[in-house]
This record gives sequence, C-alpha cells and structure tokens, in this order.
Amino acid sequence: MSQPMLTCRVFLRTLGCPKNEVDGGVLARHLVRSGCTMVNSPDQADVEIVNTCGFIEPAKIESIDAIWEAVGRKNDASLDCRRVIVTGCLAQRYGQQLVSEISKIDAVVGFDRPDLILKAIDASGSGAPACWVEKPGRVYRDDTLCEWPQGEPAPLSAYVKISDGCDNACRFCAIPMIRGRLRSRPLESIITEIESLVCAGTREVILVAQDTTSFGIDRDDGSDLALLIQRIDRVNAAFWVRVMYAHPAFLTDRQIGAMASSPKIVPYLDIPLQHASDRMLKIMNRHITRAEIQTKIDRLRAARPGIALRTTFIVGHPGETAANFEELMAFAEDNAFARMGVFAYSPEEGTPSWEMPDVVSNETARERQALLSEAFDQWSADMSVDLIGKTIPCLLERPSGTLWQGRSIYDAPEIDGQVTVLGAVGGPGIYDVLVETASGVDLSGKLANLAVIDDRGATITEPRGVA
Repeated sequence: MSQPMLTCRVFLRTLGCPKNEVDGGVLARHLVRSGCTMVNSPDQADVEIVNTCGFIEPAKIESIDAIWEAVGRKNDASLDCRRVIVTGCLAQRYGQQLVSEISKIDAVVGFDRPDLILKAIDASGSGAPACWVEKPGRVYRDDTLCEWPQGEPAPLSAYVKISDGCDNACRFCAIPMIRGRLRSRPLESIITEIESLVCAGTREVILVAQDTTSFGIDRDDGSDLALLIQRIDRVNAAFWVRVMYAHPAFLTDRQIGAMASSPKIVPYLDIPLQHASDRMLKIMNRHITRAEIQTKIDRLRAARPGIALRTTFIVGHPGETAANFEELMAFAEDNAFARMGVFAYSPEEGTPSWEMPDVVSNETARERQALLSEAFDQWSADMSVDLIGKTIPCLLERPSGTLWQGRSIYDAPEIDGQVTVLGAVGGPGIYDVLVETASGVDLSGKLANLAVIDDRGATITEPRGVA
C-alpha cells in the first residue's frame, strides 16, 4: 500500500558526521517525494525533525540540546510547530529513554527508516510518543533514491556513502552498537548516484563509510574499494574523488594501486590510525601493529608521491602511559602527516573500553591532546610554506567580496584548510591556483596563467579551470 501524500512544512536539522548528512539528504528526498515542503528555518515549519549524533559525549549533548530547542518551539503558541520527530544515531541508541524523559517528542525513529518517519508525520498528535527503533539488518536498507533528482542543481561537493555499519570492533567505539554490522551498498547503485551528481554539477565526490577499506567484503559479487575506484574512473565527467575513513589494517596493495593509478582520486587519504604504540593498538583492538602501519604509509607514499595523509589519534584511552604517548608523539613527527585530528578519549557506555582499568584522568588526556595538537600546528605550518610558489588544483566554492574561497586537493571540507583567491573567477569549479602565501593549513594565491594557443595560432594566457 502506497504512502499517502503529505502536505506539511518540514525543518530537518542534521548533526554529526558526513555519514549522517548523507542519511539526512536521503530522508529529505523521501519527504519531498511524499509531498512535504522543506524549509530553511524552524520558525517556518509545522514539523521538526532532529537527525541526531550519538557517537561521543559532546555529540550527545549537542543532540539533546537540539531536541529540547525543538520541543520548546512546539510549546510556543506563536509558532506553527506541531510535531517533533527524533531520528539518527542518538535515537537508535537511546530511543526508549528519549521518549520516557522528553514527553513532548512525538516519535523516535531508527536511523534508516524514512518510511516510519513519514508514518510519524502523518500520525495523529494524541497519545504517548512512539518509539520505532529496531536492530539494523544485514542488508543495506535504503537505496531507493540513489539518483540525484533531475532538474535540481547538485552540491559542488557531495558525500556518497558506500556502506553502513562496521565489523571491526574497536574497543572504544560504539558504532557497531548503533549502526550494526557492515552492510555494503551495491556497486552499481553507487555509480548511478555519482553519475547523477556530476551531471547535475558536483565537482567533488567524497566516499564515506564507517570503514571505506572494508567495502564489499560482506558481498559475494566481487565488489571492493579498488573495483569501485576503477568503475568511478570510467565516469565521463570532470570531477575529483576523495576517500575518507580508510582503516589501515584493511588497506590492501590492490586498493593502494587503484588509488595511485586513478585519474580522479586526489592525492589525499584519510587514514585514522588512533595510536602508534603497539601496546595501545592491541588494547584498542585495532588489528594492526606500529610496524605494519609504517609499511602501509611507506607504500602509499611510494605509490603516490606527494600524497597528503590525514589521520586522527586518540589520547588518554584507558591504559595509556606517558611512555605510550611519547611513542605516539615521535611517530607522528617522523611521519609528517599533512592533516591531523587529535581527540581526548571519550568513555562510551557499553563499549569494552568503558569497563577497562587504568583510567587516564581527563586532565591528563586534555594535556596530551594539547601537546600533540600544538606540535602538529607547527609541523603543518612548515609543510604549507613548502607549497608557496607551487601550482595546485583547487575547488573554488564561493565568492567573498573580491575574493573566492575554496579548498585544495589536500583539504576535505570543514576539517582541513581553506584556499583564498584574489581575481576574476568564472564561477564555482576546479581551478589551478598559484600559491603565494600560507598561514597554518590555509593558503592564498591567484589563478595560474597557463600558455595556450588560440584559434588563430597566437599565444595567449588564461586561467585554466573546470567550472
């Protein structure tokens, strides 16, 4: 039986990681297809949906605050908000607790059930809050709206999720409890989405998953990350591809070779290492040793000279000693990572790390976070200075007065650096930029002038770009 068409204005607020943004985008397309109108402000909505994050404690607090804000608007007689629906990771993990403690919520729905959100919107406003949360299955569930809607401009930079869930069982991580076991998306569905995105204007595709290197291992059709990259290379359009969240233990030579030979994959890889002490890697259940990590890094750099490696480290995990932290500091300095995130350990209820002895104080964890972050700031500043005078491809995204702002091939959105360009730009797109100055990880410069031949045989200069 088909879902009845709805006539309501919906404000969707998505919190958390890029994977959650993908879920929010899919949900929005379901809502529009069902007759809803998406609005940009909660003051314009009669239905508010909070797509929550529940990965670490600060994310939980932000999500709960957003729920209370939505409930407050529901109680405001001057506004039209009549229903508040909560979904996403926090809903998946604490659904029953949310409806018990925040009675003004109308429904809590699991993270991959847009059909139930439509049901919650259409339900009557009376009765106790509904809690529709179920354990994730073993098949990638919602793949019905893989194509970007025809006639709508696509974002210049777009996240494409290639799998959900995770089987790696890192002891500090709550993702398997929330998102379930690994479920890889059908390869052809991913290609269809990418083709529709770039046809509608996308110039950067960012592949995301809990672990991109594990893509396909749960399927029996031969899919893996290397094959996916090879298929993406055959898409006939001007765009680049960025790979995020590559677990080092499952990064293979085949995958490295595919990334190195691809004309579309940028020389950048996000490879979360989390630590570099063998003792801590074992405690965290990272399935890899420091020597094996070093071998992977060396192979990446040999296969793709100049590649920018981004990583993340966790400091202050239970059991981490001062000596373990010093090992991490030395490893990070020796490997000169281009981009780095440093996080103080966040204890997550229900994870094996939650019950571990030898707890590191929050004060010590914050001190170690600051030490490693400050050291990286100096290393990265030195690396940025090395780019001065070089021409690098950049995705220029938006004008700002007489300037244009964007990112280089070495920078992922929101977490890395920015590029500022002075001069006439034909519009958003990929351009070659001559770097003139650097500040931290941020760069500035001008469009590179390249010699070309016009149709009369005369030599001219013009900026090269793909808008």
